Amino acid sequence: MTTTPLVDLTAGLRRDLIQRAAYPLLVLRVVEGLASWVLFNEVFLVHTRPAHAWLVHCGYLTYFAANLFVSLRYRSGKVSRRLVAIDVLANLIPPLLVIAGVGGLANPVLLIFLLKMFSYAFIFGPEWGAVGIGVGTTGIALLLAVNRLGWWIIAPITQVPLETQRMATDLVLGLVLAMASGGAMYFLRYASQREADAHQEIVRAREAADRQHATAGVTSALLAVSQAISRLTRLDDILATVVEVVPQVLSVEYCTVFLWREDSGVYAGAAAAGVEHDIAERFTTMRLRPEEVPDFEWVRRLGHCAVVSPSDGLPPGVPAVPTLLITPLTSGGHFFGVMQLARQRRGATFTQNDLKIADGVAGQTAVALERAQLVEESRRLVRAVESTGEAVLITDARQRVHFVNAAFLRTFGYTREEIIGQDAARLTQGLSPEWVQQLNRELLSQGWRGEAVARRRDGSEVPILLDASLIRDERGRVLGAVALIEDISQQKLLQEQLRRADRLAASGEMAAGIAHEVNNALVGILVQTELADGDAPAEELRGALRRVEGQGRRIASIVQALLGFARPQAPRREPVELRALITETLALLDHELRRNAVTVRLDCPAALPPVLADSKQIEQVLVNLFTNAIQAMGRGGGTLSIRGNAEDERVRVEVSDTGPGITPENLERVFDPFFTTKPEGSGLGLSVSYGIMRAHDGDLTARSEPGCGTTFCLLLPSAPRVAISGLRAALVVDDDDQVAESLVSLLQHVGLTAQRVASGTEALAVLLDRRDHFDVVLLDVRLPDISGPQVFARLQAERPQVARCVIFVTGGLWRSESRLREQLPPQPVLSKPCTESRLREALRALSAAPA
Repeated sequence: MTTTPLVDLTAGLRRDLIQRAAYPLLVLRVVEGLASWVLFNEVFLVHTRPAHAWLVHCGYLTYFAANLFVSLRYRSGKVSRRLVAIDVLANLIPPLLVIAGVGGLANPVLLIFLLKMFSYAFIFGPEWGAVGIGVGTTGIALLLAVNRLGWWIIAPITQVPLETQRMATDLVLGLVLAMASGGAMYFLRYASQREADAHQEIVRAREAADRQHATAGVTSALLAVSQAISRLTRLDDILATVVEVVPQVLSVEYCTVFLWREDSGVYAGAAAAGVEHDIAERFTTMRLRPEEVPDFEWVRRLGHCAVVSPSDGLPPGVPAVPTLLITPLTSGGHFFGVMQLARQRRGATFTQNDLKIADGVAGQTAVALERAQLVEESRRLVRAVESTGEAVLITDARQRVHFVNAAFLRTFGYTREEIIGQDAARLTQGLSPEWVQQLNRELLSQGWRGEAVARRRDGSEVPILLDASLIRDERGRVLGAVALIEDISQQKLLQEQLRRADRLAASGEMAAGIAHEVNNALVGILVQTELADGDAPAEELRGALRRVEGQGRRIASIVQALLGFARPQAPRREPVELRALITETLALLDHELRRNAVTVRLDCPAALPPVLADSKQIEQVLVNLFTNAIQAMGRGGGTLSIRGNAEDERVRVEVSDTGPGITPENLERVFDPFFTTKPEGSGLGLSVSYGIMRAHDGDLTARSEPGCGTTFCLLLPSAPRVAISGLRAALVVDDDDQVAESLVSLLQHVGLTAQRVASGTEALAVLLDRRDHFDVVLLDVRLPDISGPQVFARLQAERPQVARCVIFVTGGLWRSESRLREQLPPQPVLSKPCTESRLREALRALSAAPA
């Protein structure tokens, strides 16, 4: 807890004066102390001889040491209340002890104490110190006078001889007079110093006023120019305004601006005021080389304005003037040109204030010229961006749309008012969140370029080619992003037409082999039919029927493969077992392989990861590569080697043949559209295959040497691993006993328990009963009583959680059923003949579907 004193004695301390008066006070106090000590020793001790005189001597020594310490602290500027209190105690207590210990008020030290007490007025300023000394000396003189008249006796002066009294009196009077004269001299010196200081203050005040006036003039001039050109963005308007306003603010009659042309290396006349009419007309056509105007180059290197000789600084044809000032137009380290100012009055000169104004005006003009250049460049850029056929989107750091061009508005159907300021994420609404997150991650790391899907204003999706990158400042901080967007709907349509044409061409090439296989099967069927005719035993009849059924299933699988290959369908990216797809494609070409004596070597591990792809498109690529390899090896046969392996997050498949190879010049063009070396070839197969692989974020490359065969390398991204988790019980709904038993066996082989019903009615009875729980329902599309889609619709209405577990099983044999498949609900589909790889693929799709 702190207390506030009633009177603050140090509030008026002048610390700067105490610091300056430290040494004079030290001298004064030493003189006071010596005088008091001499008086005590030579007068008082001689006659009184007190018992404790040694204490007085110790007090004087302490007095001298304390004054030395305090004065040094004062001089170093360490003036504080505590130090002043120590000073007071050190100077007043020793004399008081001497007076109190010996003689009391009769002690002659009282005279010195009186002077010392009043001298403390110095800590409040020199004037107060002088007053204190005057009061002190007056008091001493009065005491001596009283003592001389006998009105008040100061002992023991009366006990000493008269001669000694006179000597002491003269000593004290001399000391008093010396101190009085010193104080008077100090006061006079202080008064003269105050007068000099006052004069300096007046001078400084006048100079400050002049500077303020000059600064006000510069500020007023710059403000006038700034207000005139601050809103101008056209170069001609800025220059015309400058040469009109500057002569008024600088009181000049002549003002010209020359701009530096970096491309041609000349100074070009831009604007002029104060010149004759004929010169003004041809001024803008002037082109001056640097060697013609050396003063321009000099101020350019100098960096600020300079006054030059008019005869050297004026351009040709301009009348002579008595004074010429040239200032460079520079902003941000870029040199724009020079400005010339002149006064035609004889004897007129430019002051330092004029030079400051000229430099300021030139700087403002340069900034305006730089702004005009940037605005013009921005306008040109906007015109160029608006004219391009590609959509352009620019966002800020918070992904809000900052700019779009006309092509963007046409592509996405927005108006500029609807999209500016909105979140750019609205263009990806409804799309895969995982894909959007991956796009954002890649954009933040290195930008992104590739095919994508965006959403128009009406909600429809549009395929685009997106090239997006970040906009950063000098420190690397993200300011926004810019995206170039190309609508590739027409390209996709043309690519699909090319793929379809290539499919048809490949189908035609396979027709002969497929017809041969079908004829072989039909021969077997007819033979067995003839054998079964007549009175054949029942056992032979059953055997014939089994053989007929086998040949029929063989024909069905061939027709199904051909339909699956030839019919068009929407692209669908899903996990694909590449090894199974390769095996099925080889089976499709089995006749061609055997007819041409081609041996197949398949080296694909069973644990090859699935790829994320459209199975029909990848099948088309494999058909093209296998067919090309068979044709390259010819009738003489050879070996078709297929090797597959996993590499990080990709799967590599190499297709090699032992044919004659490809020459280097043809190898460079092997993926060009319509390029072929075969008379019967279309030149579309490899080109379409390459486009399919690139659309899958994969790659297709070829390597070959004449005489050493050819190897094509497919590289596809691996599908994210989706475990068949949480699937334990399955229900098979199929009226075909063999198909149903096969499905039950496959389900048990992959780790599920399975039950079977033969009709839609039975399925609904089991599934709506709620007593049994099934994680998977394999539902045949064609059932004898009600169809699979009708069963699904009933489940979706009454038990939607069970409907989400449905996998449709379809034969895919006839075109009417193909159309039916396109109309199925968006559930996984398992096509017959059912294999384990197809079943696993369908189960993974069901497990990955959102709940």
